[in-house]
Amino acid sequence: MSENITSLTQQINDCNAHLKSHEQALAEIQTRQQAVVESVETLRQILAGLEAKVAEFASEDAASPAEQASAPLISEEPYPEQRLAGFMPLKVLAEERERLAPFVQTVRDSELFDAGWYLEKYPDLKDSDYAEDPAMHYLLFGGFEGRHPGPSFNSIAYYLEYPDVYQNQLNPLLHFLVNGIKEGRTAYPVAKQ
Repeated sequence: MSENITSLTQQINDCNAHLKSHEQALAEIQTRQQAVVESVETLRQILAGLEAKVAEFASEDAASPAEQASAPLISEEPYPEQRLAGFMPLKVLAEERERLAPFVQTVRDSELFDAGWYLEKYPDLKDSDYAEDPAMHYLLFGGFEGRHPGPSFNSIAYYLEYPDVYQNQLNPLLHFLVNGIKEGRTAYPVAKQ
């Protein structure tokens, strides 16, 4: 009989150990649950604050009908697609332009660069210093402004398709000609309007 008592006592002790282990696990889960509840509440408060700020900015931006009528429409900008690229054009000194000559020649020689089309599409260049060398303009400014070098190459589509080119602020056509073709990247045509 003492063996039965010893065996039952051992089982009781094992059950007590398991019970304590499960109680500790439950306590940890409840602590974590409370932390999650508090975290969710904090996030709700942050979200409410952000939504309030958005509403505040939206009300500040909402112009009266008279102000809206006098405000220029985006479509009145000469090249609204330029806003999509959003880079500052390269600032290049005259002596640095000489080092760029091979790259300008690469753009100039490309079938994707159409000087006549470029000047026609962007008439602001006709009276500029770049009217004689639109390839230089495209390399230094146009690609970064989101201008297209010709009807067969969409600068913005290239940036959107290949964000690494955009993030490294590389001229889209030059990148395509020097690296993109070898890498199997695609040139997208400009959509007809």
